[in-house]
Order: sequence, then C-alpha cells, then structure tokens
Amino acid sequence: MNITPTSRIICFLLFLFGATDTFGQNNLSLTGQATVSSSQSQSSPSAAIDGDPNTFWSSEAEDRSAWLTVRLPGATELTRISIQFGPERKPSSKFHLQYLLNGEWRNVETIENNTSVSVAIELKKELLTDRIRLAAADQQPMQVIDFGLYGQVYVDTVDLAAKPILVNQSGYNLNRPKRFSAPEIKDQTPFVISEVGSEKVLYEGVIQGGKGDFSGFNPASKAEYVVKSAGEESFPFRIGPNWLERVSYRGMLDFMIGARHYVGNVDDIRPISFEWRDGDFFNWAMQSLVAMYLSNPEAYERMEVTSAYVPNESFPEKYRGFWGNLDAYGPETPDIIQLIHWDADVKVSKKLDHEMQKAELAHFLYAWPFLKKWLPRQNFDAVFAYAISVWEKSDVSKHSLSQYDLSPEHNLLALKTQLGTTKGEMPPGFSVIPNLMMYEVAIREGAPNAEKYFQAAYNQMDWMIENLDWHDPMTTKGQRMSEHITMRAFAFFHTQYPDRMPEGLKEKVDEWAKIAISRSDNMWDFRKYDDDEWTPPGWNETGNILGFPASAFAAMTVLEDSELKEQMEILAWSNFENAFGRNPTGRHFSYKGPEEVEGVDLGWYSRHKGGIGLLDELPFVFDGSPKSFHYPNHPEAGNVGWTEGWVQFNTAYNTSMAYMANYYTDISLTKSGDNQLRIQLEAPLNFNQETVDSADVQLCNADGTCMPVNLVENDPYSKFLSGSLEIVGNEIRNNGQVIRLEKGDILSVSYGYGYFMRTAELVW
Repeated sequence: MNITPTSRIICFLLFLFGATDTFGQNNLSLTGQATVSSSQSQSSPSAAIDGDPNTFWSSEAEDRSAWLTVRLPGATELTRISIQFGPERKPSSKFHLQYLLNGEWRNVETIENNTSVSVAIELKKELLTDRIRLAAADQQPMQVIDFGLYGQVYVDTVDLAAKPILVNQSGYNLNRPKRFSAPEIKDQTPFVISEVGSEKVLYEGVIQGGKGDFSGFNPASKAEYVVKSAGEESFPFRIGPNWLERVSYRGMLDFMIGARHYVGNVDDIRPISFEWRDGDFFNWAMQSLVAMYLSNPEAYERMEVTSAYVPNESFPEKYRGFWGNLDAYGPETPDIIQLIHWDADVKVSKKLDHEMQKAELAHFLYAWPFLKKWLPRQNFDAVFAYAISVWEKSDVSKHSLSQYDLSPEHNLLALKTQLGTTKGEMPPGFSVIPNLMMYEVAIREGAPNAEKYFQAAYNQMDWMIENLDWHDPMTTKGQRMSEHITMRAFAFFHTQYPDRMPEGLKEKVDEWAKIAISRSDNMWDFRKYDDDEWTPPGWNETGNILGFPASAFAAMTVLEDSELKEQMEILAWSNFENAFGRNPTGRHFSYKGPEEVEGVDLGWYSRHKGGIGLLDELPFVFDGSPKSFHYPNHPEAGNVGWTEGWVQFNTAYNTSMAYMANYYTDISLTKSGDNQLRIQLEAPLNFNQETVDSADVQLCNADGTCMPVNLVENDPYSKFLSGSLEIVGNEIRNNGQVIRLEKGDILSVSYGYGYFMRTAELVW
C-alpha cells in the first residue's frame, strides 16, 4: 500500500463489526446525509452511514468513477475515518478520501494496492470540514457497508430546553420591528402578549407562516413580557429604548480589549494572529472600531475607561518591535480610542503590508480629525507616512501572510477581480472605501495626486456593478462574515459622492435587496444561502448573521422604494433576533449569554476551549449558530458542527451596531417663536431608565464660532434628547457664551463624525 505523507495510515483487516466497536462512540456519519454517484436497485446511499452491519450501498456495475459523499450538519474537526467495504465485491484497490474546500474536492489521502475489506485511517492533523467523499480510482464499482467519520463530540451542558415560541430572549428596541417564530403552531392561531405572571392581554395578533409580528407593541415600562399562543409561551423579554445597544455596547468593547494579541487577557504569541488573536489579515477590526466611534461618539466617550497603555518595553525581549512605534496616549483616553490606536500601532510597528492590512490604515487617517483630541500628532504622521509608502506596493512581506491569502498582488490602486471564498478572506470591493478615504486624507493634507485614489475606487465600483452576479451566493452570503464589506462600499460611494458615482450603482443595490428578500420568505425571516441551501457550505456562518444588518442598513441608505426599505429593515432586525434566540435551536449565539447578556435565558450549547485565539474565557464571545441541518426547524439535530468564537464574528457585529446607530440618528434645529432655538437629537443614547441621559453637541455659525449645547432625554423612554437656547436680538446665548449673527448667517448643529455625521442647518 502506498501512503501519502500528510497523515499516519493504519490499514488492517478487522472482523465485520470491528470498526464500529472501535470508534462507535462518536461516529459522526450517523448525523450526516449521504449522496452517491449511482446506486444499484434496492441499494440506498444511507445504508453506508446507518451503522447497521447488515446493510450496504452498491454503485451500479457500469459505474467506473463511483463515489460516496457524506455531508455533516456543520463543519467538524475529523480525526479518524473508517471504511468497511461490502461482502459481494472486492474492496476498492485504489481510492481517494477528499474534502470540499472553496468549491473544489481536494485529496486528504490516496490509498493504493489495498486488499483489505476494512480500512481505518487516523489523521495526523484534524480536518475541519462538513463534507467528505470516498472516490474510487480503480475504475471498478464500489460497495460500502460503513463509511465512518470520527471527531469531536459536543455535549449540551445546559438543562434548560428551548421554547415552542422563539423570541429575542433579551429584548426588543422600542419603535422598531419586533417578531417571533412559532414553527409548530398552526396558521391563523391567535397570540397575545402579557406581562410575566399576568393574564392581562396587552397586545394580540395572529400567527401566519410560523411567525408573528408585534412591532406595534411599544410599552413605556420596565416589565418583562411573554408571547402566548396555543397553550405555549416564550421566554420572557424586555422592550426598551435602544435595548440592543444597552446590552451590547460594553460587551463589544470588553471582547475587543481582551482579544488583543500579546496584551489582552492572554499574552501568548499566537499563530495566524497580528493585532488580534486569531485575527488573521482580514479581521476588519480597525474599520469596525472607527465606525462604532463615528456613529455614536457620546456613547463611547461616556463609558468607563477600563484599559490602559501597555509599553512594549514591559514585555520580554521576544516581543520587541511588535508594537510601540506610535506614541502613547493619556490615561483618560476612552477604551474605543485605545483599541483604534492599538490596531494602528501593531500594523505600523510590524510593517504589515498585506493589501487588507494596509487598507485598514485609511480608516485611522480618515478619522484623525475626530481622534486627535485623544492621540498625539505623531500617531497620524507615522501612520500616514507608512500608508503612503506601501499603498502601491505590489509584493507582500512573508510575515504579513497566512495560509488563506488569495491576493494575486497587493497594489491597492489596482483593480481587484479575485473573488474570495466562504472563508471570508477576500470580499468584493474591500479597497473601495479605503481608497475614497485616502482621497479625502490626501486632499486634507495637501498631498499630491489625490485623484488617483478616487479613480481607483471608481474603477473598482464600476467593475463590481458590471460583473458581480447577486444570484451567485458567492458574491453575497458566501462571503460569510465579510459580506458587509461589499454593500458598505456601494453605500459609501452613494452617500459621499452622489454626483460622481458610477452609473448603475443604485440599480445594483436594488437588485441585491430584492434577491435578499426573495431568499428570506420563511418562518425565521432568515436570508438563505440560495434557493436550496440555508447556510454556506463548510464554514460556521455565525459572523454572516451578525454582519448582515450592516449590509441591510447600508443598502437602506441607497434604496428609494419605501416598501423595499421596510422589508430590508425587517431582515436587519430578524438577523439580530436570530442571534439572540429566534432560531431553530432557540439559543443565543453566546455560550455564556445567560450570565453576560441581560435577559438571555438559553446560551449556545458549548464553547470551544483553546483554539488559535484562546478566546473562550473572554466576555461577549459569539460561539456558534444554527447549521443548515437545523433549518427549517430541526432542533433535534442538537449540538452539531463546529463551535468556536472568532474575532471576525465580533467585528461583524460591531459594524452592524455602528450602521444601525447611524441609520436611526437624526438631528433638527428649529426656531420657536422669537426668543428660542431648539435642538432635537435622535440617537441611541437613552439606555437606562433610572438615570437621565444627555449628550453634548456643537452649535456653530458659518464663521466657525461654536458653543456647546447639552441635550437631555425628553423622558425615560424617549428616543429624543432636546435642548433650548435663548435668542436675544441677534445673539444666541447659552451658559454665558454668545454667538452673534447677521441676516443670512447659517447655523448648523451635528452629531456623529465623518461619513456618519448627521447635520441640521438653519438660515438666520
């Protein structure tokens, strides 16, 4: 027997039931589905994976390229494979064991000169996949009694069972879409909403298509509620202003603080890790953090500072040069600014020049006018000099790479036509926003040839409009947690350069939205991979669900059809609901959800201990999500497939929260009578009904004279914060400060920064 070198092969003749006895405790094939190249009459593919030694599958006699494929409920780490060939034919003398990666079958092992009816293969390295194929290579038909796949078994450590009525277990935002799923309850069955422990009906509706809608229920109360129908009821939940933000913002930052490479909660030097443990070069952390801050600066500036600068010199010699090229910040710097600084510092210090790493620096440079009150000017100078030096560099340093690199070259001004895989490592349009940001930075800094950045972004967007086929899921959900990169590029170009955007941009976004909606007509309001598959094949899709709202809210800034926007808004919220328990497993995506997220009752089945990122002990880890086999409604599939938190999942959620904050932010400036100026802000700032939330904004005239104005929530459940200023003649007065005005002067007030800034103006 000739054996390939990638694993240790043990082939031996066993008694008929030996393989099952040896490995029967965790035969994952029993949870899978089998497909074959052909079948003899009365021979079923499932017979090869049913664990019954008296049944077998046989290919047709004339089948000279016989194969048997097993698809598991989700990607799982396989450690051993066993094959029991059938009694009526000779065992295959040559065959391949293959796994599906990026749409191609790749050989794990090739076995030659085999004469054994029983073959056991122990893999030297775990194989993470959801599909394995046994393919004959001897031009002979195949017969298999048992094709066993053995790997990690996950145990459900939670005794609490899911409910027949599935809701966002934590709670819903006031005045936003609110839905639940009830897969086993018949259509037209009434439902009601009551307070926990009460029979009083507060809201009622009808279940249709396995789901119900109570978006019209917006109580101003701290009570907990349940949905009741057909003798069943949901887990309790709350409804409050900015509820999702309330239970997420602190956790989002705490995860990122702990997930930092070297200086987080683990100081090990980890493989495939740069700024963040298990972050790789496509973690999108910088842009997610910048988006968070620009979208809702007051919320992040008012949060308690829990981290501090860690000098590189305080670590052993082996850590020298990994960070420290950027000057340190002060002790009162908000956590989110510290995280932005950390990401940029590692990139510049380690001279990371992969195209996606250097592209991220544009977000730091673009945001500098809003970061500079916290960070030394040296930070900008160092980052700008480095970014300019490597932006058009075609090659890449070996230390910036990982096994997932697909980039044909790394010049960020070049047209990018390489489509990424379901790993999520190369989404279409990743260079668009960075080039548009560099265009703005170059103009701001008086750098030469600014137009080259705009032209590169324009060419890339024009190519995407012409060439991306939204019907191909590899351009959408197939990009997994990185899909939001693409639609955000469309939205950024549209909102920031409406007069210079390529032709067909709006129509392309319309098409994307219509396809997404067409794939979401189900009891979960869940956007499927395609018409047949629920989730992307192979990889854990947790980050796609968490990142989809960013795509949806970005698209909604482009869409003009009100009905289309309304449907997209429902999908944005249904994905948040899915992550918080409205899914076939009935579980929140975080294993520690019940102890970390207010109101969550049932967390994910388990968590992955260890791994490259060593993330399991961090707060707010998104550990897992339903696999394709759980859909449309198969909770009995249980804890199948791969479970492991990943920085990329959290950054996708961070980005969605930023885009949601921006979408619902608005500000107005009005004159009331002759002696009062009124400012009203709608932004996700009212989190706590026990305290009075406020925000400071700047009122400015056309000459740049500004005064701070403190806005206060209208009431404990209001989405608005308001403030009034006194007008005396041609002066606006506030707390001893004065702005003098002439007729025709323009007053302005804004909230948010950069591309997320909302502005209101008033002509005097």
